[in-house]
Amino acid sequence: MKYEKMRGGKMEKIKIFLVDDEAIILKGLETTYSWDKMGAVVAGTSRNPRKAVDEILEKRPDIVITDIRMKQMSGLDLIQEVDRRAEKKCLWIVISAYRDFEYAQRACELGAFTYLLKPIEDSKLEEAVLSAANAIRQSRKSRKILQDYEHFIENNRKVFENYMVGKFSGDQIDEEELQEALARFWGKDWDALFYRAVCIDFVRTQDGKYMQAATQEEIAGFLESDLGDAYQYFYFQNESGYRIIIFAASGEEYLVLPVLERELEMLRQKFSVDFRYGISGLSRAIKGLKEVYVQAVENLEQTNEKKRDLRELDQIRSHARTYISQAVCYVQEHLNDEFLSVGMAAREVHLNPVYFGRLFGQGMQRSFKQYLLEERMKLAKSLLKTTDDTITEICEKVGIPNPSYFTQQFKKHVGCLPTEYRKEKYEEQ
Repeated sequence: MKYEKMRGGKMEKIKIFLVDDEAIILKGLETTYSWDKMGAVVAGTSRNPRKAVDEILEKRPDIVITDIRMKQMSGLDLIQEVDRRAEKKCLWIVISAYRDFEYAQRACELGAFTYLLKPIEDSKLEEAVLSAANAIRQSRKSRKILQDYEHFIENNRKVFENYMVGKFSGDQIDEEELQEALARFWGKDWDALFYRAVCIDFVRTQDGKYMQAATQEEIAGFLESDLGDAYQYFYFQNESGYRIIIFAASGEEYLVLPVLERELEMLRQKFSVDFRYGISGLSRAIKGLKEVYVQAVENLEQTNEKKRDLRELDQIRSHARTYISQAVCYVQEHLNDEFLSVGMAAREVHLNPVYFGRLFGQGMQRSFKQYLLEERMKLAKSLLKTTDDTITEICEKVGIPNPSYFTQQFKKHVGCLPTEYRKEKYEEQ
């Protein structure tokens, strides 16, 4: 039998408790096996399973090895009683005679780690103990990782909070995931708050370099010291390099523009930097976080757009045409995917979903959602005219699996029901 080596002799021993009402068997279990080599130690023994309950609860062993059939209490009852009362769960290895095999199976159903048949083979018991010990150590390791993670989050709440809101704003997580993340450490009703966002872009010098701008940490420190008592806020940097501040307050009066503009002026003076900014309107509830984010970015970029020269605009338009062309091809290839979205198309062309959506809308003169629905209706008309596919089959092919919703949208865009459209085409032919 190969035993796991203890690192530097410091690996914590696995505590084992033995229960059997036959003195000879109990003594044999305690003295016959090389517990120390298995990285274990016998923490206690008992011939009386009723008394063993209190001893197990007191000594809190990692593993209990018990016989199934005993006079005072069965091994099954022992497992149930200890598990009912214990704060710390232990692993159970049950011993049974062949005639008690069904009892052993029942023990496993109650959560026993494994069972051993009498007469016990040395190698089988050692294998069972080593396997249980390994499971315990892996569990301890996982708990330690989880505890370290919880401790890190607890001590870096603001960093975690900002990170999650940034991911939500960039369409990397959904509203439910954000709610769960924020609720984990904060009991606030985020849906009851009002939100307004500011998008900051540090000004470039003539040689194209940014002025000496404040670091993320410096601005975060300023926000915490100057705004921490007055506002709940989120602060992050998006994929375009813009600094985003989303303010949250219980009432609209706390988010009036003059107050926020005064805070921005203080930021400008404190770090001796110049920057442009866009401020959103007001919104409410968790979904409002994304709305104000998009508005702030759009308002900033509309301001910046006026300051760009024609050469830069031509270059942007050229890039935009390339991205849009790639996205259109992607859409045509995936029209049957009911989950096709602006986020998926944006990932295909490696752009931020918010930025891509705006770029697509400007280039195509309609939103991505409108374009997608139009293309699905075009495909539906073609299938109705050229195939004998059922409406349900056509729904699947155009990525709208709900026939009722498909019919509603078709009538809205084409002016008649799908069946009427097909009938007209047949009559024309």
